[in-house]
Parts: sequence; structure tokens; C-alpha cells
Amino acid sequence: MLVRYTRQLVTAALIAAAGLGMGACSAHPGAAVVTSSGVTFSNADIHQAAQQLSFLTGGQRMYSDGQIRAAIMNEDAYLAGGAVVGVTVSDEVMNRLNQEAAKVQNLEPIELTPATRAALTSLLIDYQLTGVMQMNPTVAAQVNQVMNEASSSSTATLNPRFPVSSVKAEPTLFGDAVSGEKEHDVSSLMGGGTPGTTTR
Repeated sequence: MLVRYTRQLVTAALIAAAGLGMGACSAHPGAAVVTSSGVTFSNADIHQAAQQLSFLTGGQRMYSDGQIRAAIMNEDAYLAGGAVVGVTVSDEVMNRLNQEAAKVQNLEPIELTPATRAALTSLLIDYQLTGVMQMNPTVAAQVNQVMNEASSSSTATLNPRFPVSSVKAEPTLFGDAVSGEKEHDVSSLMGGGTPGTTTR
């Protein structure tokens, strides 16, 4: 039951994130993103991560390379914001999701790459933070401040070949998300539930 709920949570988050439509692909070789910890992801890494995320949704959604670059560029901010309210994403959850997605599609689990795990971390934390803000709007200001600070101090860099518009300049902030109209109702994919504060 835990595995099924976890897969529903992740699938819902990935489907919602796919609707953002950020960015376009580039055929230029070389590094696409260098993270603040110095990890370099090539264009091939980014493209493979896009394919793997689509696999994790059971093929329900396709991802652009621009969406993956955006998620990785904003990972520091999402990790910082998630830490404020106890939202985490573990490798164990990702591995369980991988196994369940493979089982549903009658395929073997894939080897999730570091780029896939980095992007998936951002996408899942983003989704869960939105749920936390809806349930407890009073923490939005603190989360926003921490995420802005982390975004400003992040040393992650984007290859200048890619337009800045292909990456979110800042992570999603939640002041408007609480009171604004919800674009994606993904509760049905989770059995009518709401996103939890921690995915372990």
C-alpha cells in the first residue's frame, strides 16, 4: 500500500510539473548545467533524465529538456524550502517508484541517473510544498524567504547557449498559490488525498 501511494504521489507531481511547458531542447554538445556542488550534467544527461521521468509516469507525460534544466537549476532552493517544513525526498522513494513503474509497464526497472534524481527531487518537493502551503498558509512567507535566499546564493550555472527563459529564474513561490485558482487537480490520482509533508 505504501508503494502504491508513493507512486500515485510521484506520478501526480510529475504530471502536474509536465504542464509547465518550460523551455526547448538544444542540439549543442557539452555541459548544460553545472550544479552548485560542481556536478556537471551534459545535454545527453538532461535528455536522458527527461526520458526517465516520462518512464516513471508510465508514459502518461513527456518532458522537455528545458523542464529538466529548470528543475536541476532550482534544486538548491527547493531543498532549502522543503527543510523549513520537513519536506524531503529520499533515494528509497525514488527506487520504489522506479520498481512500481516498471511493474505496471511489465518492464525491468531502469537505472536512475544522477540528473534524473536531481530533477525528481525538485519536482516532488515543489509539489509537496504546494500542498503544505494550501493546508498552512502561515508558513508561506518563511518558505518564500528561505527559497529566495537559496536561489540568490546558489552557484549553479546554465550553459549560455540556452536562453534564460528556458529556466525558471526563481523557484515557484507560494503566496499566490494558496489563494489562487489551482491549475491541476491531481487529488484523484492519489485516491482523493492531499500531498504529505514528508516522503521517505
